[in-house]
Amino acid sequence: MYRPTGPANLPHDVWTLIAGRTAAQSVRDLCSLRMSCTAARNAGDEDFVYRCANIPIWDQRWWSVSPMHHPGRNFLARCRQSGHVEVLFRYAVSDLFLGGCRFAGMETMHVVAAQGHSAAQYIVAMMLMLRDDAESKNKGLQTFCWLEAAGALTNCKLVFRGVVQGTWRHLRRVPRLNEENQVCSLHACPSRGNMGAIYRHQRYGRGWDVNDGDGGAGHISCVHCRADYELILFVHLFD
Repeated sequence: MYRPTGPANLPHDVWTLIAGRTAAQSVRDLCSLRMSCTAARNAGDEDFVYRCANIPIWDQRWWSVSPMHHPGRNFLARCRQSGHVEVLFRYAVSDLFLGGCRFAGMETMHVVAAQGHSAAQYIVAMMLMLRDDAESKNKGLQTFCWLEAAGALTNCKLVFRGVVQGTWRHLRRVPRLNEENQVCSLHACPSRGNMGAIYRHQRYGRGWDVNDGDGGAGHISCVHCRADYELILFVHLFD
């Protein structure tokens, strides 16, 4: 008689896809699946599965794992090793703003941004524009213009603020905004140097929200000045 193939005899690639879909729904369900049989346990240890793991960026329970809680800490480390985009993003933020290695953090942020992570692209743009060399500012400005045209700035700021104002609040290393960080260098520009006043009016005059970043200086025709306004907003997202 014809006997259908049992689950344990499914190809490894099929088990990997099943484990990946399970991980994308629930890490708890993935753990249960891996305990069901040897084939599931082996498939669940693939990098692809760890990259699919559903780890909500807003859920601070994931990011405040006690050093004594080895399973949770090891799971995040394994996700990072596999290239999990959200985990890499969180580690990059930690290195950049929480006392880690800034160079490593920026390198990781570039990697995440290259994978289409808009919040990472936003941070890369802001950090580049905060530098005092023209080449970095121009690269950051190009990314900023792309995010602005795509209407992605508000969501990027919401994601980033949700990260830095979580459990890491008391550990922040806030970037500084000095006069040499200004993007607009055209002395004939009528709006140059006025972004601070516009920001203060937006925040204290009529009630401030991160959404104002898309409209607060939206009427300013100079893209360099709008970038200066967004730099002010970026620094104050740490408040």
